Amino acid sequence: MPKDELKKYYDMLELPSDAPLRDIHNSFLRLKKLYSGDSIVLAPLGEEFSEKKRKRVLEQIEEAYLKLLEAKKDAPSRTALLFSDGHEPEDGAERDKIGDAPLTGPSLRKLREKAGVDLNEIAKEMKLRMELLKSVEDEKYEALPEAIYLKVHLKNYASFLGLDPVRVTEEYLRRYQAWKEKTVPTEK
Repeated sequence: MPKDELKKYYDMLELPSDAPLRDIHNSFLRLKKLYSGDSIVLAPLGEEFSEKKRKRVLEQIEEAYLKLLEAKKDAPSRTALLFSDGHEPEDGAERDKIGDAPLTGPSLRKLREKAGVDLNEIAKEMKLRMELLKSVEDEKYEALPEAIYLKVHLKNYASFLGLDPVRVTEEYLRRYQAWKEKTVPTEK
């Protein structure tokens, strides 16, 4: 895709042309929320910003988002990223994609690889050591920080992949706590 066409899409999402995937995703969600429903920002415009205009803007935002994902060679993760705002689509597409299987470290790795996201990219964006992220995916609990810190890292990791951060965090921490109870002696 030509650079000037890509620039048009970056401009639609109010981003610089070197924006990373995470910024593209966050801008898409922010603009989608802004132009969806009864935004307090749009209320003063009243009749000047009709439903038809609003829908057209939403279509342009989504088109820009999808084109930039394709340009970033991340088209396989499009479905996951679109649903990361925590709302399951009405047709159940996200549930079918992920299923009810527990989201373990290895399953998170598979979802990340399927989305075409390199662990290095996540490490850079989240400003974390690569070893920590590998330990999460390998479920090397002994190498992980305390639960309070791990919870933040898991939420960010899940959000980056467009997964439900609450579900990922709860399921992962449940296994982490069970491991900790078995291996760490309790004080009496």
